Amino acid sequence: MTPIKKTHWLGIWFSFFTGIAAAITVTKASPALLEIQKEMTLSLIQIGWIMSSAALATVLLGLFAGSLSQRLGPKTVLQAALGLIIFSASFSFFIHTPNELVISRVIEGIAIILVSVSAPTLISHLSKPSDLGLTMGVWALWMPVGSVLVFLFAPLIIGSLSWRWLWAAAALVALPLLVLSTRLTDPSRQAIRTVNDKPSRPVLLSAILMGSIFACFTASFFSLITYLPTYLVKVYHVNSATALLITTILPAFIIPGNLLSGFLIHKGITPYQLMVYPAIMLFILISLLFHADCSNVISLGLLATYGLALGMIPTAIFAQSPRLAEKPIHIGRIMGIVITGQGPGILFAPPLAGYLIGEQFLWQNLYPLYIALALTIVALASRLKSIQRTG
Repeated sequence: MTPIKKTHWLGIWFSFFTGIAAAITVTKASPALLEIQKEMTLSLIQIGWIMSSAALATVLLGLFAGSLSQRLGPKTVLQAALGLIIFSASFSFFIHTPNELVISRVIEGIAIILVSVSAPTLISHLSKPSDLGLTMGVWALWMPVGSVLVFLFAPLIIGSLSWRWLWAAAALVALPLLVLSTRLTDPSRQAIRTVNDKPSRPVLLSAILMGSIFACFTASFFSLITYLPTYLVKVYHVNSATALLITTILPAFIIPGNLLSGFLIHKGITPYQLMVYPAIMLFILISLLFHADCSNVISLGLLATYGLALGMIPTAIFAQSPRLAEKPIHIGRIMGIVITGQGPGILFAPPLAGYLIGEQFLWQNLYPLYIALALTIVALASRLKSIQRTG
């Protein structure tokens, strides 16, 4: 399949909004958990597992999702994911126990991994090479935009209706997208005939390293966004609505980070630089947030800057991952490996953070975790660059 000469923006935006439906699906647990905890009496560790159980499918099915996307075409896989989102969101009205919550989250997790792999795969096939940084910059917005929407509308939906309606909101986004998908073509279908062709070992190793960087990113984001509302309520004694509004700062500033990273890649800055330098910024910013005696306004500014730096990393990951492929047909499998990395970050980081905090709410215990994640990104990106240089 030869590279296309014109970027198909309709397909890019379809993929992006499908990502938003998935982001609403995975993020809705955080603002809803304050109400769910009142109804079902959950511990901090249970809260972490409910938040992260959506990632179980990512850990188990990431590679399968990549192969499935390669065999059936990413558009078909996205259609299946939208159907699962609609089903699981509608199931929310029948949830009455923590176990039912976890089952619902696991089903949602299957949809999320299918979207996470197939949407950027479709985008890579719909983008001309010179636009890949920009289109992946758009795609990287899926999680922060979905998160911002959830945290902005959660107080209104929960206050007027209930957390179950917030849980079901993703279906309202997914349903029209499923209808729209029937009008889109999938150019990657032309390459299915080479389905048994596999990437080389250096490419697979590079994809694994990229997935590990992604794991560090998702661990940082999801552990922080899971407990930040609780932290603000416990430490600053704000009400739940105010805590959710403040928490919105983190994903809101990830958005310009995504866009800035895509713009810089388009202008010639390498994705490796846009993994290493932001990770160094994260190291500095988290140290200031935990140890500097700052005013509330300065702390909010540091949180916003943290989101900006954090947001630059996934765009770099999404821009570099398709470039690892020796052939276009390999992109689906490579994205499957890379996206598998997000699973451990989402699955294990929130429960680990809950364990570190403990029932005594020892928030300072989180500092070594965030430092280790930032330094690991630097080390992995440096190793990845050296492999690509020698390869």
